[in-house]
Amino acid sequence: MKNQILVLVLSLIVGFSAPCVTANAQELEPTVQVDMQTLTLDQRQDVMLMAETVKNYLLSNRYTGVDWEGPRIPVDVMIYISGRNANRYTARLSIVSKRLVNNTPGTGGGMLRIFDQDWSFEWSNSPTLVYQPLRYDHFTSVLDFYMMLAVGLDMDTYDDLGGTDMYKAALSIAQTGNAQGVSQFSTVYQPGQFTRMSLVTELNDMRYQALRRLFFDYHEAVDIYAENKDEGRTALTQVLNDMATFKRTKISNRSVVLQAFFDAKAGEIADIFRGIATPQVWADLRFLDPGKTQQYEEARQGK
Repeated sequence: MKNQILVLVLSLIVGFSAPCVTANAQELEPTVQVDMQTLTLDQRQDVMLMAETVKNYLLSNRYTGVDWEGPRIPVDVMIYISGRNANRYTARLSIVSKRLVNNTPGTGGGMLRIFDQDWSFEWSNSPTLVYQPLRYDHFTSVLDFYMMLAVGLDMDTYDDLGGTDMYKAALSIAQTGNAQGVSQFSTVYQPGQFTRMSLVTELNDMRYQALRRLFFDYHEAVDIYAENKDEGRTALTQVLNDMATFKRTKISNRSVVLQAFFDAKAGEIADIFRGIATPQVWADLRFLDPGKTQQYEEARQGK
């Protein structure tokens, strides 16, 4: 009875964002929440500390293996538990990382925005999470995979192809997951189909290095925009046109990396160009990201 009363007092969504451990020169500044509304009161007992445990785990790792210079990468992790059978859980996972503008804390737009709807794992009360990148774990390896992508994408915006080593490390996890029969890491998928494996495969594909360099150019332009809006918009207009040219001439199928970029950046781009009468920009955006045509049209009209 006391345990049930305790659970009732707690929120259905348990969040953990207050600092609890320190790790000098670590890459991430994570916020972790766990949504357990689908579970009964008794079932919630074992996952009450999941958010705290995950945050401590992320803060304890150095994914690059070296001291991180500059501010940490903000990353929001949301775990939506959808079912439980004994110690086996099914869940959806939301990952949103930000890229700071001019390395200024509290600024920036989305860099990685993922909603993974196919995740299953085992979880026991108060587990010890261990970082083992060469050994597949159905819980930690998925988190590590996305954290490596978040770090790699951030590094790509500061150095030419700076995230390459992170993408290779993430691909290694994907290949190990594929060997374990994890469907989202399967090498079998339709062209343009968004899976964990298709995303990391494109990021490691030399044919997409030019696109990664355009992501660098985009964020350089965003940094300029923060200091001089006219110059920043001019630079961004050119970058978007170069992206359109890349898509038109270099991509034969739908690119999951390009789509992931615009899933994260559509709102930021719309805000920057809102009410600006630059026909080429809006034409390029409709071509690059046709699924958000209405959003761009409303921005063009200044709405």
